[in-house]
Amino acid sequence: MSAISKQQANAYDRMIDAAADLADLLQEKGKIEMDEYALEELTIFLANNAGEVKRLLKHLKYTYGKGAKRVQTL
Repeated sequence: MSAISKQQANAYDRMIDAAADLADLLQEKGKIEMDEYALEELTIFLANNAGEVKRLLKHLKYTYGKGAKRVQTL
Protein backbone atom coordinates (compact mmCIF):
# COMPACT_ATOMS: atom_id res chain seq x y z
CA MET A 1 0.00 0.00 0.00
CA SER A 2 1.44 3.35 -0.95
CA ALA A 3 1.47 6.21 1.49
CA ILE A 4 -0.27 9.45 0.60
CA SER A 5 0.31 12.84 2.07
CA LYS A 6 -2.17 14.64 4.28
CA GLN A 7 -2.60 17.20 1.48
CA GLN A 8 -3.47 14.46 -1.02
CA ALA A 9 -5.90 12.87 1.45
CA ASN A 10 -7.61 16.23 2.04
CA ALA A 11 -7.89 16.86 -1.70
CA TYR A 12 -9.45 13.42 -2.16
CA ASP A 13 -11.92 14.08 0.69
CA ARG A 14 -12.92 17.40 -0.90
CA MET A 15 -13.46 15.65 -4.24
CA ILE A 16 -15.68 13.01 -2.61
CA ASP A 17 -17.64 15.74 -0.77
CA ALA A 18 -18.16 17.59 -4.06
CA ALA A 19 -19.34 14.37 -5.70
CA ALA A 20 -21.86 13.86 -2.89
CA ASP A 21 -23.10 17.44 -3.33
CA LEU A 22 -23.47 16.88 -7.09
CA ALA A 23 -25.43 13.68 -6.44
CA ASP A 24 -27.78 15.56 -4.11
CA LEU A 25 -28.27 18.27 -6.73
CA LEU A 26 -29.03 15.77 -9.49
CA GLN A 27 -31.45 13.83 -7.31
CA GLU A 28 -33.28 16.91 -6.03
CA LYS A 29 -33.39 19.12 -9.11
CA GLY A 30 -32.12 17.15 -12.05
CA LYS A 31 -35.15 14.96 -12.59
CA ILE A 32 -32.75 12.42 -14.03
CA GLU A 33 -33.41 8.80 -13.21
CA MET A 34 -30.39 6.54 -12.94
CA ASP A 35 -29.28 3.79 -10.64
CA GLU A 36 -27.23 4.65 -7.60
CA TYR A 37 -23.99 3.17 -8.99
CA ALA A 38 -24.22 5.18 -12.24
CA LEU A 39 -24.99 8.35 -10.28
CA GLU A 40 -21.97 7.76 -8.04
CA GLU A 41 -19.68 7.12 -11.01
CA LEU A 42 -20.96 10.22 -12.84
CA THR A 43 -20.59 12.56 -9.87
CA ILE A 44 -17.12 11.28 -8.97
CA PHE A 45 -16.07 11.77 -12.59
CA LEU A 46 -17.44 15.33 -12.64
CA ALA A 47 -15.83 16.21 -9.30
CA ASN A 48 -12.52 14.66 -10.31
CA ASN A 49 -12.56 16.73 -13.52
CA ALA A 50 -13.91 19.92 -11.95
CA GLY A 51 -11.41 22.20 -13.68
CA GLU A 52 -12.40 20.97 -17.12
CA VAL A 53 -16.11 21.07 -16.25
CA LYS A 54 -15.75 24.68 -15.06
CA ARG A 55 -13.94 25.60 -18.25
CA LEU A 56 -16.67 24.07 -20.39
CA LEU A 57 -19.50 25.77 -18.49
CA LYS A 58 -17.95 29.15 -17.72
CA HIS A 59 -19.67 30.97 -20.59
CA LEU A 60 -23.16 29.83 -19.69
CA LYS A 61 -25.34 32.44 -18.06
CA TYR A 62 -28.80 31.97 -16.70
CA THR A 63 -31.59 34.46 -16.36
CA TYR A 64 -34.84 33.98 -14.53
CA GLY A 65 -37.98 34.89 -16.37
CA LYS A 66 -41.61 35.06 -15.35
CA GLY A 67 -42.53 32.39 -12.84
CA ALA A 68 -38.87 31.87 -11.89
CA LYS A 69 -38.26 29.60 -14.87
CA ARG A 70 -34.63 29.37 -15.76
CA VAL A 71 -33.82 30.42 -19.31
CA GLN A 72 -30.39 29.63 -20.73
CA THR A 73 -28.72 32.45 -22.62
CA LEU A 74 -25.41 32.40 -24.43
